[in-house]
Amino acid sequence: MYVEDALKNKQAELYGWVAEKRDLGKVKFILLRDKTGTLQILLKDVSKEIMKEFDEIDKEDYIYVYGKVVDSKIAKAGKELIPSKLKIISKSEQPLPIDISGKIETDLSKRLDWRFIDMRRPEVLSIFKVQSEIVKILSNFLVKNKFTRIFTSKLVNAPTEGGADYFEVKYFKKKAYLAQSPQFYKELALLSGLDKVFEIGMVYRAEPHHTTRHLCEYTSLDLEMVSNNMEEIMSFEEKMLRHLFKELTTTCKKELELHKAKLNFPNKIPRVKFDEAKKIVESMGIKTEEGDLTPAGEKALCDWCKKKHDSDFVFLTHFPWKHKVFYAKRNKDGTSESFDLLYRGVEITTGGLREENYEKRKQNAIDKGINPNQFDHLRFFKYGMPPHGGLAIGIERLTMQILGLENIREASMTPRDPDRLIP
Repeated sequence: MYVEDALKNKQAELYGWVAEKRDLGKVKFILLRDKTGTLQILLKDVSKEIMKEFDEIDKEDYIYVYGKVVDSKIAKAGKELIPSKLKIISKSEQPLPIDISGKIETDLSKRLDWRFIDMRRPEVLSIFKVQSEIVKILSNFLVKNKFTRIFTSKLVNAPTEGGADYFEVKYFKKKAYLAQSPQFYKELALLSGLDKVFEIGMVYRAEPHHTTRHLCEYTSLDLEMVSNNMEEIMSFEEKMLRHLFKELTTTCKKELELHKAKLNFPNKIPRVKFDEAKKIVESMGIKTEEGDLTPAGEKALCDWCKKKHDSDFVFLTHFPWKHKVFYAKRNKDGTSESFDLLYRGVEITTGGLREENYEKRKQNAIDKGINPNQFDHLRFFKYGMPPHGGLAIGIERLTMQILGLENIREASMTPRDPDRLIP
């Protein structure tokens, strides 16, 4: 039984950690904590055995308690438990390596060193409750909309996105790479006859960054669908995220309040072409890169959209093709059928249409200086590949932005960056 269940019952059997222990002489208290909340244990007129066990208890010990649940005018939950059984299951070494009471501020790096103890803090544990709910809601939405969930290999024979941001691994006597995305596999699934697919899994980027928004390993929700219209894909994501926000306000009300997070979704997400966005940002005195916006530029564009359209979101579309991946659909004017979705100043999605024609896709690779022969997936494009497009959402970034976290590492249970390989 959980604490939240105990509050609805007259008798309760609980397991949890000792958040607090108070000895006021004739009256003693234990505050028991589990993932659903805390419950005060009142030790008054109880057996000698229980009192003896109480004397041995330290903070963060894992204990078992059974007893009667009664109303209380002083307990925060309005209820407390009077035990008839109390037992220490597992002791906690003292003192703890980090403070989890909230009285002492601990450096994030040290908190991550002791991640699973730090997660005993309700505000930290709540991050992963929200994240779990995000994945559940999105998965259910996609299934309801006729998407098939697939599972693809994270070991590939060539870097998916090209460039230098990949991890090379030894695969018996061959050279392999950790997948930068499941892009090619989800495309090939459409060739099989599945017209809508999605995957939620880990992807890997050997980006030597130490920013608050980059991880070397992160969770990506990828979807791909038969379509020849980029607006159709953006509209679908907009519908999906609107549903997510609506559901979260109900299912994670307590967790959102804990982080003082307010979720507002616009009537329609603005669409801004890259060339227009570049002019807007530069007019604000912020420099841009040749084929992308800088982090400062993304924030400035979001601020502009908030003032002009009252939207925390903006679709940034039609990037120059020469700065996009080779499989992006290329337009005659040099732009690409591609988009990013920015949310509160941070990119959370990248997507667009893909080139389905075998000869054009092959030529695109050549034009990028890439040898098309290194991509095994290309041979399948000779056999009736339908027009298609899709997107990828970084789950940690989405969680970070929803809750207003300062660092993406807070939204990863076991973050991996250029310096961190434990725990």
